[in-house]
Amino acid sequence: MSKPKILLIEDDLDLAELTLLYLTQQGFDLTHSESAQAVANLPADLRFDLIICDIMLPDSDGFSLFAELQARYQCVIIFMTALDGQQEQIKGLELGASDYIVKPVNPELLVARIKANLRKLPSEAPPQSVTLHDFTIDHTHQQLTIGDRQQKVTTQEFDLLWIFAQHPGKVLSREYLFEQYVGRPYDGLDRAIDLKISRLRKKIDSYQIDGLTIKTVHGQGYLFNYQPQLSDKG
Repeated sequence: MSKPKILLIEDDLDLAELTLLYLTQQGFDLTHSESAQAVANLPADLRFDLIICDIMLPDSDGFSLFAELQARYQCVIIFMTALDGQQEQIKGLELGASDYIVKPVNPELLVARIKANLRKLPSEAPPQSVTLHDFTIDHTHQQLTIGDRQQKVTTQEFDLLWIFAQHPGKVLSREYLFEQYVGRPYDGLDRAIDLKISRLRKKIDSYQIDGLTIKTVHGQGYLFNYQPQLSDKG
């Protein structure tokens, strides 16, 4: 799962540094801009899931910047400011902000508010099947079909193969595979995932299908791919 991307617009550099450090430790991907001009200078292809915007900026104010942010990024926008007046809070929310947070704010509360607002984002339905040439893995029905044959596979083998099949031709690190398969961060010591990959590789080899492989990429991880050898005709 990718990290939620957050843009922090804050001109207090000390506060910004502390906020960036804490939110990064909490699993968010942070970008910082200290002014409206700095936001304008961001690469055009950058996208964010959520924006935390101060109101009192050196070259503008968050209220004036809001419409531009909304049009450019189309994401959740939160005001985080020292302005604690009722009218300012009403104005911010009426503009369309998803939340209005008054500084100073407890870091744990900030994270909770961010997560609550991220839940408002429409969730993208994950793919339920992956097809590579005549290889199809169907997550809904827990089936693996290669050519016209349905292959036997255990639940554990299927779950691991499903992770690989979503990233064909891409090296996946042990850390990523462990976290996706086991559901918790890799501790740097556990080699259970290597054993399971070894067993899955033997199962795949038993199919005797040319081009279907899980390769070890030393120092990096594992690479799954399926490149069937097409016979020349004529």
